[in-house]
Amino acid sequence: MEAVLTPDFLTLPAAPAPLTQFRRTLSADVLKLRRTAALRLTLLSGLFPVLIAFLIFFFKGDIIMKAGGSPWPRFIMAAWQTAGTLLLPLFVVLLTSLVVNVETKATAWKHLYAQPVGRGAVFGSKLLLLLALNAVALLLFVALLLGAGFLLGIVRPKLGFQLHAVPLTPVLWMLGRTYVATLGLLAVQYIVSLLWRSFVVPVGVGMGAVVATIALLSWEHVDKIPYAAPLGTSASLKMTKAGVLETAHELAKHEWYSLGWFAGALLLGYLVLYRRNVTN
Repeated sequence: MEAVLTPDFLTLPAAPAPLTQFRRTLSADVLKLRRTAALRLTLLSGLFPVLIAFLIFFFKGDIIMKAGGSPWPRFIMAAWQTAGTLLLPLFVVLLTSLVVNVETKATAWKHLYAQPVGRGAVFGSKLLLLLALNAVALLLFVALLLGAGFLLGIVRPKLGFQLHAVPLTPVLWMLGRTYVATLGLLAVQYIVSLLWRSFVVPVGVGMGAVVATIALLSWEHVDKIPYAAPLGTSASLKMTKAGVLETAHELAKHEWYSLGWFAGALLLGYLVLYRRNVTN
């Protein structure tokens, strides 16, 4: 029996390899990010808590440092606790909604899923973009924090910033632990933003959860709530009686819970979203 030859113009092109699909989707997502509110939010999110701490030390530093010692621990604690209490959770809520809303605003989801890329590539690309933006925001926060301290050493030399070394080791540990503490919150908000493809609903859910978490801070199981993890990490930054800044060099219980939320929310969310997209 002779083989039946299919004309070239009727042959469908082979689907790209999964890694190629992911790379193409990620490149497209990065291009879409330019000139968006998500990028501006990432670049400016760390400015407000640092500015508050800077103004406090600029105007009230003489009173705060009346007992002497290094001003770095008090300055770093003031900025970090301001960020972790409210601003960092709200930043993650807004960031996830803004990144997902790029497609929603352009009504591009149907077009996106019609492209020769798998749902896993779309899901993973936006997740990686969120993780990268979150990391950039925290790195910029630390850079602004240290820069503001050095600036205070110039404009307010009596405070003594220029006379003491920066406690870099606890700062780096706090940077890593704070990033881990945001992962559970980020994953939950990412899934919420994909399930309700609007901007208002995910932001409302996130802000309501943040406010409810603050009201539940005295609850013994609050460390299991992902929205409380950034606050728990910022509260772990301590200053000893000798004026030394210190923090634990291992993950706290609430940070392990954050990792658990991250894995569980992404797995369950992806399965739900995959099923919904197949049937719809």
